Amino acid sequence: MAREVDLLIVGAGPAGCTAARVAAGQGLRVLVVERRPTVGLPVQCAEYVPAQIVAHVPIPETCIAQRIRALRTYLPTGEVVETPAPGYVLHRVLFDKALAVAACRAGAEIWTAARAVERTPRGVLVRRGAGLEEIVPRILIGADGPLSTVGRWIGQTNAELIDTLQVEAVLPPSLAEDGGHECTHVYFDPVYRGGYGWLFPKGETANVGVGVNRRMGGDPSRALAHLLDRLRIRPGDILGHTGGPVPSGGPVARTQVGEVLLVGDAAGHTHPITGAGIFAAIVGGTLAGQAAVRAVQTGDLSALEEYEREWTAFLGGPLRHALKKRRYLDAHWSDDPVALSAALRRTWIAFREYSRPEGESETTKSTKVTQEI
Repeated sequence: MAREVDLLIVGAGPAGCTAARVAAGQGLRVLVVERRPTVGLPVQCAEYVPAQIVAHVPIPETCIAQRIRALRTYLPTGEVVETPAPGYVLHRVLFDKALAVAACRAGAEIWTAARAVERTPRGVLVRRGAGLEEIVPRILIGADGPLSTVGRWIGQTNAELIDTLQVEAVLPPSLAEDGGHECTHVYFDPVYRGGYGWLFPKGETANVGVGVNRRMGGDPSRALAHLLDRLRIRPGDILGHTGGPVPSGGPVARTQVGEVLLVGDAAGHTHPITGAGIFAAIVGGTLAGQAAVRAVQTGDLSALEEYEREWTAFLGGPLRHALKKRRYLDAHWSDDPVALSAALRRTWIAFREYSRPEGESETTKSTKVTQEI
């Protein structure tokens, strides 16, 4: 027998759990299905969030691994630039679980190790253990990541991806000597084609990884080996491995099709230059949950159309601007350190030129990195 709900959410990450909390808190019958057996694992994220995220979601102290004051950018020429960038490196698994707990306390139900496998004329078939159950929702939200199944069902998928590899390693002692443990570190090199390397401190360890564009000839394994050698991180200091694709082509064409909404990475709400997506996932999840509430409470599913207008008003401008910068950087990527550094000065968030449209004269405004990474 089919089960009826007001809202079915596929994916229990930040976007999905935020939407679930908002909708369940207003009385909707909400079911979240998560294919992973444990919410938050494996962690496929560098785990940094900007400080202003706390205006949209509380961050329990237990979820904070490291407070961050600045971003250090390492250009191919050897120049190092430090930029104010207050924020936090999270214990992402604890953060995701906190969001899931909040959703459940609001009244949502979460099924783990449950996979949405097929869309039916009435709803969605969910495989849970050895059985299949049909869920019949009034509204469906796809919060199932960059390779979204729900997005595929409605013909809206991420066409451009950056491939990432990351390790968690013992924090190099040298970083603590000059306050480097309070900074995120971003490294550019011709080897990290179409992307960059990073070291994000988190207490006694650090997330160290790379993102590259395979279509530009990027090789994630080679790039990571290069970065680890550069940072003198020994194989014996590595405590774990992770990785995965990150959308880099901006939002998908339509994030609302009929009674279906896409949020977070599934919607392409990932910053095309930095790859950051947690902040946008929280914002998008909130707006999607609110749209679902309005649609159910009024009995008018056309209210879902407001979701696209609302996230566009909040996130659309920065994402469009970042995508233009991504196109410029890809077109001007170079094996020459000087030429690549020049392109990065126009396109990377640490420089004042980033905030200017191409062709606009330089201003004297100082640069402050906020939600862009």
